[in-house]
Amino acid sequence: MCRLRSPRAILTALLLGSLATTGQAAEPPHVKKTVMALPASSPALVEFVRKVVPSNPRVKAARSALNASGAFHLAASQPLYNPGLSFESQHAHEHRHYLGLEQRIDLVDKRSARTAVASADRLAIHADYIFTRRAVTADLLSGLAGYQTGVERDALATKRVRLMQEFAALTKRRFEAGDMARVEFNLAVLVFADARMKQATVRTTLIDARQQVTNLVPPDSRTPWPTLEAGLPALPAQDDLESLLMELPEVQAAQRRVDSAKAVISLRNRQRVLDPTIGFSRGEEAGEPLFGLNLVLPLPLRNPFKYEVTAAYERYRQAQQTVNDVLRRARARLVNAFERYRIAQSTWQDWQRIGPSSAQQQADHLRRLWQAGELSATEFLVQTSRTIDSQDSALQLRQALWLAWFEWLIASGKVDEWLKVGSYTKTTGTSG
Repeated sequence: MCRLRSPRAILTALLLGSLATTGQAAEPPHVKKTVMALPASSPALVEFVRKVVPSNPRVKAARSALNASGAFHLAASQPLYNPGLSFESQHAHEHRHYLGLEQRIDLVDKRSARTAVASADRLAIHADYIFTRRAVTADLLSGLAGYQTGVERDALATKRVRLMQEFAALTKRRFEAGDMARVEFNLAVLVFADARMKQATVRTTLIDARQQVTNLVPPDSRTPWPTLEAGLPALPAQDDLESLLMELPEVQAAQRRVDSAKAVISLRNRQRVLDPTIGFSRGEEAGEPLFGLNLVLPLPLRNPFKYEVTAAYERYRQAQQTVNDVLRRARARLVNAFERYRIAQSTWQDWQRIGPSSAQQQADHLRRLWQAGELSATEFLVQTSRTIDSQDSALQLRQALWLAWFEWLIASGKVDEWLKVGSYTKTTGTSG
């Protein structure tokens, strides 16, 4: 009797072989300096992302925060103190009238220190804005990958149900005719019920994936959802690791907050110097003109403002440690994304070479063997289920490949380049 190796076993062997090959890599990924052009994303996908992402509430909120930071920067650059005008008039034995003008003096240029703080904060918020855009883009891309995979898995599950239903009906007729044992008939019924349950699970997953996309797409949008292409490069571009990391918006945001905390130290030190007030007055008393000049010097006797400086130094140290943490996480994310993508891409290529044709040949061969009586009903059911399972695993592998690609794009900061929205990548000025 013929015994066939299932495509699932083949796929498992390929995966293990790919993992073994990966483990033998002689050079860590961050050492590689080769540069490779990114594959072009489909125009439909680019257009879809450009319509959906800017209209997302999270992105709009980040944009409003960016606009507010610009207003705060303008406010901080204005003079600290406005002049004051005073008027005094006395009517007693002698008439006295005074008109005075006073101005508080920014003695140590607190204005420039405030501007430096606001400028660093604005750059940090701008980096946050870019990070939010990319996070929403990543959610949208992963949602599309899940939805497209769910649609195809649902079609495969429907095919499984139809096949098992037809087989169960056939085995019922054979059982009633006395040509089949009850055990095999019961197995056919159970496999059909199992196919229905798997179909329900797949459809639930599809609903969840659809919801992930609809959560991001405007309710009134009529733009059709684009399909993702399976053709991806063998290896993503691996530029200098440190350069990639330093250009990431989350790293730049953390670094800008270090700059802000450093500027706050300067501001707090200057705020310990209390600003004097200079006044000039002109008046008239008993018909005689009077001129006056006064100077008010605040005395820091009750509050020397030293604890504000201490707190500013601690905030600065906190910001420095935050940068170190963000850099470590970003580096680990990039290296791991590179490895996950390489494993998924290599395994998917192996499946593409032998998997689809082997699965179809396996299904046809099993049907012929069973019809010829060379396979029992039990063997046919087991082998057919494994064949369909391998096809389902291949769809999930392709989704894993897409997700690994998107993860690498985000971790390396290349997603804007891939989607041709490079105007959003700069954090040294205003965004596009």
